[in-house]
Amino acid sequence: MISLSRLYNRKFGKEFRDCDRGAFAVEYAFAMPVFLSLLLGTFDLAGIFFGTILLEGGLREAARYGITGDLSSGLSKEERILETINNHGAGYVRVQQSELKTLVYSDFDAIGDPEPFVDADGNNAYDVGETFTDLNCNGNWDADAGFDGAGNGSEVVLYTVEHEKKLITGFLAPIFGNDDTYTLKASVAVRNEPYGGGASC
Repeated sequence: MISLSRLYNRKFGKEFRDCDRGAFAVEYAFAMPVFLSLLLGTFDLAGIFFGTILLEGGLREAARYGITGDLSSGLSKEERILETINNHGAGYVRVQQSELKTLVYSDFDAIGDPEPFVDADGNNAYDVGETFTDLNCNGNWDADAGFDGAGNGSEVVLYTVEHEKKLITGFLAPIFGNDDTYTLKASVAVRNEPYGGGASC
C-alpha cells in the first residue's frame, strides 16, 4: 500500500523540482542592493572627481590671469580672479569669496614661513611680547607671514580654494560623515609678472 506522502511526491515532486517560477525574483532581491550601491556610489565619486577637475582647472586659469596687471574688465583683480574660477565651474562648482584665499610672499621659498622673531626665552616658539618683524603688516605675529591680496609685480601669490559641495546622491555620506557634504580643495602658487612695485605696508 502506497502512503499518501509517497503518492503525492510521485505525482507532484518532479513538477516542483523542475519549477523555476519566482527564481528571478529571488535573484533580483539579492542582486539589486549590490547594484544600487555600486550605481549610487559611482554617481557620488564621479561628482567628486568632476568637481575637483573643474576647480583645479578654474584655479589655474585664475592664476594665469592673476599674474598679469590687467584691470581692463572694470572689476577689481580679486573679483576678476573669482569670476574666472566660476566661469570654469560649468555651473557645477560655484565658489564664494569666503572660500578663496590668496596670500602674497616675496618668494616661493617664503611660502608658509612664520614671521621672524627674537626668541628671548630660547623655547623655539613665539611668545607674546617678543620682538618680531611684521612682514604682513597686520600688527600681529603670524605663523604664516603671507599677506592677503593678489600681489604686486614680481611677487609670489598662493591661491587656495576650499569649496563645500553636496554629494549628488548622498549615498556615500556615512563615509564622509558630514551631512552629505564634502570639501573640494585646490591650490596653486605663481609669480606675478614684473608690472609694478613690491609689497609694502
